[in-house]
Amino acid sequence: MRSWLTSLGLVAVLGASSAAVMAQTADPVLIEGHGVAVRESDILSDAKRLPPEMRASFLARKDSVAQMADAIYIRRVLALRATEAQMGKQSETAAALKIANDKILSDAYLVTFDKAHTPDQKLLDAQVRAAYQANKDKYQAPEQAHVAHILIANQDDAKAKAQIEKLRQEAASGADFAKLAKENSSDTSSALKGGDLGLVPRGQTAPEFEAAAFALSKPGDLSPVIKTQFGYHIIKLIEKKPARTMALEEVKPQLEKQFIQQAIQQARTAEVEKINEQTKTDSANLEALSAKFAVQK
Repeated sequence: MRSWLTSLGLVAVLGASSAAVMAQTADPVLIEGHGVAVRESDILSDAKRLPPEMRASFLARKDSVAQMADAIYIRRVLALRATEAQMGKQSETAAALKIANDKILSDAYLVTFDKAHTPDQKLLDAQVRAAYQANKDKYQAPEQAHVAHILIANQDDAKAKAQIEKLRQEAASGADFAKLAKENSSDTSSALKGGDLGLVPRGQTAPEFEAAAFALSKPGDLSPVIKTQFGYHIIKLIEKKPARTMALEEVKPQLEKQFIQQAIQQARTAEVEKINEQTKTDSANLEALSAKFAVQK
């Protein structure tokens, strides 16, 4: 009997040990020492401070992750020293810890709360369709021209003009416009895309550029050489889109976001009102606190 119990206990211990090893493998240590460790989960949690669109590119850079891990590690070592010195028992520090803890937990609660009060997709679809049909006139896309250009900055006016005129002649003779832009354009950001500026609505570019771009009528048409404050340009028309009413699918993401935010805000307001129904405010103590600082003004 004792042998069986001993074996059972050994199995339990081994099982617990195996679970601990698996947990550590799933959340590997990145830095450790001085009685603390920084794990992968720490990095993923801290990275949530970054905008979602930047997060993946940040985490893909080893140097960036290493710097973040090091910063967390140093703070954690210093926090351990503060704990060992019982600084957490000091009144101001204890209050700050409580406020920080409240923020973390309340933020976590609100994530769950917001999900619970997000309208389901069927309701959202109905709201979006109704809003779109009732306000179609608001969803107007202006006339747009999809263009590419080559810019030669006018540091030397005569030289720049001669260069752009030569490039236009080459383009008109059938040379690859995108290749010419990549190799010659002073607009380095669009040059990487063969001079492509995407869809340009009226009112977004220099007046001379806009007039030349919208004067083009057929895809592939080239503008004459034009001059703006930035230098000399030639423009190639890729596509032209007339002013139009935007389709439901184009405005759907914007309207969905609006209705979700509205529903969540209403739910949050109702929750705060419910909390405040059972709240007691001590006005006298509030006034006494303010009075302490009023004399210091």
